[in-house]
Order: sequence, then structure tokens, then C-alpha cells
Amino acid sequence: MAVNVRVVPIKEFLRTDVAGHLDLQTSRSLLHSIMEACKKQSVDRVLIDTREATSKASVTDVWTLASELKSVGLSPQHRLAVVNRPKDEFDRAEFLEICASNRGFQLKAFREFEAAFTWLTEEGPSTTPGQPPQEINSP
Repeated sequence: MAVNVRVVPIKEFLRTDVAGHLDLQTSRSLLHSIMEACKKQSVDRVLIDTREATSKASVTDVWTLASELKSVGLSPQHRLAVVNRPKDEFDRAEFLEICASNRGFQLKAFREFEAAFTWLTEEGPSTTPGQPPQEINSP
């Protein structure tokens, strides 16, 4: 099966202020732009590489971003991999995965680029246990 995967470096997605705090509005806007470009090119698998990023995003910031995935253009048919290396005790990508999975999205956090790419290119729906893709009916 041929798949069309896009790799997005974090510098094209995450925006912070000079103190390193997440600019949620800009990040949301950029994610929306990425998803719109993917829709136009029929890309349903995206890898966001955040290994070089540092963030002071709070639990609330990550939860808010996850709660807005549908509004920025992500659908349950998309598969989104986030590769990260946490720089502190809070693994933001892992928390984003939990929040997104609870909403029916196929989003997974990885430490290794190769594992993320392998998951993105697998056939069929996400293999996240207990989280089959479903229609999202949130506001």
C-alpha cells in the first residue's frame, strides 16, 4: 500500500514567547494550516518532530490543544505521530496522545523517528489498544 506521509519539524508548528511559554493561539493556527495543506494534497498521515523543542506548556495547554484537534482539521481518519524527547518530568506528547485517543483520534507519541514512521505507514486503523477510530461529536 502506498501512503503519503508529511514530516513537519517543530519549528513550523510550535510557537513560544521569549520565556519559552507556549503560544497556544499561534500553535493552533499553524496546526490548522498544516491540516488544511494535508487535506488539499490528500495526506492523512503526519509526523511532527518535536525532539529539538523545549516547552513550558502546562497540562491545561496540552489538554486545550487536544480538545481543539477537530476544529483545527484533524479527523479520526488522520494518523498523527509526535516524536519527542521530554526535557523535564512532564511528557507533553504522551499526555497529548492520551487526550487525543480519548477523543477518538489516531495520535501517538514516540521517542524514535523510525518507530513513528513505521506506525504511520502501517495499513489499517491505529493499533492504540481500546481506542478504535470513531466519529467525534464534541462541540
